[in-house]
Amino acid sequence: MIEGVLEIWRVHEEINQFLLKNIPDAGFQAVPLLKTGQPSTGRTVSKVFAHMHGVRVAHVGRDFLKGLPRFETGAAPSRVELMKAMQASGHAVEGRLTRIVERNERIKDRPGLILLGYLVSHESHHRGQILLALKQSGVRAPDAARFGIWEHWFRFKL
Repeated sequence: MIEGVLEIWRVHEEINQFLLKNIPDAGFQAVPLLKTGQPSTGRTVSKVFAHMHGVRVAHVGRDFLKGLPRFETGAAPSRVELMKAMQASGHAVEGRLTRIVERNERIKDRPGLILLGYLVSHESHHRGQILLALKQSGVRAPDAARFGIWEHWFRFKL
């Protein structure tokens, strides 16, 4: 079972890394627009990725925190910083998921694998938010970044 759980997480993280790699430099400052067409005061694309990393860090548990990068509240890390941080927190999540399965752990009286569903749902929501912010800000992401994220789920393993 753990192999399947980790494969789901790894493909999900591969998509995050793929998107990070393919966002044009100008896109990291993009924000969604308000109904008025004015830029929102919400998170930039960079800050959304930092938030995703921060949520992971908050949920992996203290046994998996060692060596994880931390960003100050409101920080707008660079692409390289985000890729490294997401990769590190992705590995920490793998460790946490492995322990959940091995020990049949529960989280707040629910099956521990609820963490996988939560993180995938949370981050997928933010990927949509990121793509919308790019589009509304006039930053054209490559087609591979807009549509290619779906292909990761069904590619053949080499």
